[in-house]
Formats: sequence, C-alpha cells, structure tokens
Amino acid sequence: MNNQLFLRDSTIGAYKTPQYNNQFVGTDAWLHLTYSIKGFTAGVRLDMFENSNLHDPTASYSNQGLGIFYLEKDIDKLNVTGGYFYEQFGAGTAFRAWEDRGLGIDNALFGVRLKYKLSDNWLIKAIAGRQKNLFGLYGPFIKGANIDGRVTLHKNISLNPGASFVNRTLDNASMDLVVATIETYPDALHFTPKYNTYVYSAYNTLNLYDFTWYVEGDYKTPEAILGKTNQLQNLSGNFIYTSLAYNNTKARLGITLQAKRTENFVFRTSPNEILLNGMLDYVPPIAKQNTLRLLARYTPATQYLGELGYEGDLVWTPKKGYTLSFNYSDIGDIDTAHLYREINGDIEITKFKKIKAQLGLQSIFYNFSVYRTESGAANVNALTPFGEITWKITRKRSLRLEMQYLLTKQDYGSWTYALLEYNIAPVWSFALSDMYNIQPNPDNPAAIGKHYPTIFAAYTVGANRFTLAYVKQVDGVNCTGGVCRYEPAFSGVRFTVTSSF
Repeated sequence: MNNQLFLRDSTIGAYKTPQYNNQFVGTDAWLHLTYSIKGFTAGVRLDMFENSNLHDPTASYSNQGLGIFYLEKDIDKLNVTGGYFYEQFGAGTAFRAWEDRGLGIDNALFGVRLKYKLSDNWLIKAIAGRQKNLFGLYGPFIKGANIDGRVTLHKNISLNPGASFVNRTLDNASMDLVVATIETYPDALHFTPKYNTYVYSAYNTLNLYDFTWYVEGDYKTPEAILGKTNQLQNLSGNFIYTSLAYNNTKARLGITLQAKRTENFVFRTSPNEILLNGMLDYVPPIAKQNTLRLLARYTPATQYLGELGYEGDLVWTPKKGYTLSFNYSDIGDIDTAHLYREINGDIEITKFKKIKAQLGLQSIFYNFSVYRTESGAANVNALTPFGEITWKITRKRSLRLEMQYLLTKQDYGSWTYALLEYNIAPVWSFALSDMYNIQPNPDNPAAIGKHYPTIFAAYTVGANRFTLAYVKQVDGVNCTGGVCRYEPAFSGVRFTVTSSF
C-alpha cells in the first residue's frame, strides 16, 4: 500500500493537480492472494486507487475492485491458465504482458494460456485474450504462439533458438475511430486501414565457451500508426537487435557489445492508444540503466518510430579489491539526428574489510526536444562526477554517503545531490538527502535555486516493511527499464506498507 499526503508548494510547481487543491491524500493498494489445492493454483488480486495520480500524474483517479483473478492447472506436460495472466515471448519484442506498479503499468491479458513441454529442451506456448485496461478490457483480440528450445552441440557449445507469432484483430469500435480520424485528413493522406496486424519474430542465443551471442529480428505487417507527423500512416515495422558478451572468470574480465535498429515498430491494442496505454510489446533500451539520482535524470526513452543505437560495457578486476567499469552508449534516429550519447566510467574499491568505495564520472549528450517532446528546446550536455562510500561499523550497522554533481548550462542548470544513510540490519534504515539547484539556468524561467530534501525511515519486522518519507521532488522524467513517463513536481509525505504472509 502506497499513501501520499500532498503538501502544496507553488515555488517548485507542486500545486496544479486536484490532490493539492482539495483532496490532499491519495492511496494505491494491492492485495494479492494465491491458493493451491489438489494440483490447482488459484489467484486473485484486489486493487484500490483513491485520489491516485499513479496512472496519470497530472490527474486524479478513484476506483476499486478485482484487478486480476486466474486458475492454473498442470495436466501431465500441459499447463493451462484461465483468467488474467502475465507472459512474454522471447525478449518481449513481439509480445509482453507485464506489470510495473511504479509506472502505473498493468498489461495483463485476460483469456487463456497453454504451455506444452514438448521435451526437456523444448516448450511451446499459445495465448488468446484481450488486454487489461484498469478494471475493464480493451476491445481488440490478441492471440499468438511461441516456441523456445535448447540444442547442445558440445559441452561448451549450445544453441537456444526461438520464434514467435502474434496477431491483433481490431474491434469495430476501435476501427470506427481509426476511420473517422483518417477521414479528417486531405485526400492524399487517405488509406484503407486493416483489422488484422501480424508480428513475426525469430531469435537465437549461441553459447560458445566464454562467448554468448544473441540475435533477434522482428517484422510487423502494415497498419495504421501515429507517424512522425502525428498523423495516422499505413506503415510496416521492423526491429533488429544483437548482443555479444565475453566473460572470462580467470582474467576477471567481462565485455558486452550491443546494437539495435528500430523502425516504425509500434504495437499497441489499437492505433488510438498513446504513451504507456495499450502496449503489447517491449522494445528494450540500449543505454546504461543508471540508478543514482542525478545520473538517471536524463535517461533516454525507446524511440519506436526510428532508432539506431550502440552500447559497449566493460568490467575488469585487475587486482582483487579493485573493479573498473566502463560504458559507452550512442543513439540516433535512422536518418541523421543524434539523440543520445553517454560515457560512464567508475572504479569500485572493496579491498578493505570495513570500507567500500566507488568513484566515477558520467558525460552525456541528451536531445531534449525529442525525448521531452519540446520543439526548439536546447540539447543537454552534462558532466556528472559521483562517489559513494560505505562504512561497515559493526556486523549489523553501516553508514553510507553518496554524492553527485551534475554540471550543465541547459534545462534547469547545475545540480548537487547528497545522501547519508544509516542502517541497523535487518530492522531499521534511515536516510537524509538533498538535491539542490546550485547554478540555475538564467534562460529558463522555471529554474530557481531551490532545495529538494528527503527525510526517510524504514522499519522491517518479519515479512512486513514500513517506510515513511518527507519528500520534495523536482519535476522530470521517471524511467524504469527504458519505459519513461513525465512526472510533475511533488511535495508531501509518503507512507508505504509491504507485507508477505
């Protein structure tokens, strides 16, 4: 359960939503129960949203009811599931039904899933149903199949091939809306939309001694999608991805190289859905997934209409107790525009018994107008040194200090961030942090030299965890795994409860 108390603060922009104006408290809660008996597994989840800004950070939503329910049974080599379920084919590029509560995503499929174990090395799946839409369902009908296998050629050589097929059929209401939209365009832009769209995917992982090579290709048949002109166009889509990894434990060296090309690979329940609504696939990001506060401020979102990206990672332990990490990411569109570049390096020192430290530097280029959809906005060039040190005081007590400095002349200007965390394992955790706009951008009227403090405490007893925090948070983009959404500034108190029993 997540509870938020909204404390109005117009100086940071935390005042323009219903929660600050008159509701003051918002709650999101989930209670998920599973029960197994005589070979059956049943599950049900109660969802509750009261004055919630989870699904739309600028609005308020209230409703409650059964979020999911399902019944599952193994019958020899066949597994049958009916109701709501989560599933993905391969890496998820052809189909992914998933949940991320932090971003308000719940793309469960309501229908039937079959999984059949052809042998110890081969598994086939089939699905059919409609995607969840809060407490209702989207109209279009989804069905598909996937096969995964393993072929051992040698004790150090193996293949993991797979293939997927997905079909989406529009319902009449969705098609009528698409047709009505197309009819508002000039005659030269008219086309006949199709009820059915098909996605084909093939992939394979080759394991060869210390090397692992993954390659995948996807093709989507032509359908109506919102193109770069923000108008519906009849376009096919494709996606190509590959990664090559080398891991030598004796040399204590790991290297990973990745490349990705995406073109018009938008796959939703219908062309009428935008942003995070109705997503049927998942195109993975090709940039380092930073977790530190300022390093993650300019995380690039996947560009489904056109993206060409490369990434390289190196992790090396030249001497016990010292680990060097390096990352380079570069992303552009499939034409000429440069979208993102990151150079990130750090050293982690663990040779001391009670002290662990990390020092690093990040340099980024971020195409602000594309990622934030603000035409004409200045691109961000930022340099961010960062450091972290943990002191293990006793077996159960530790103190951690985290510091970052983001240097840029664009957007809001430069920031500093510091966090001090004290842990008494396994029960208590306390943290105090502040993010300060130390050198505001004079060309941005919203940039002001403000403090954004957080005071945090957590208490864990048995399977229960309680957290309480006073938070002031600057507006920006929140990203998880390359899926991003804009969140306005926040001022208030957050209280959460997590329990497993």
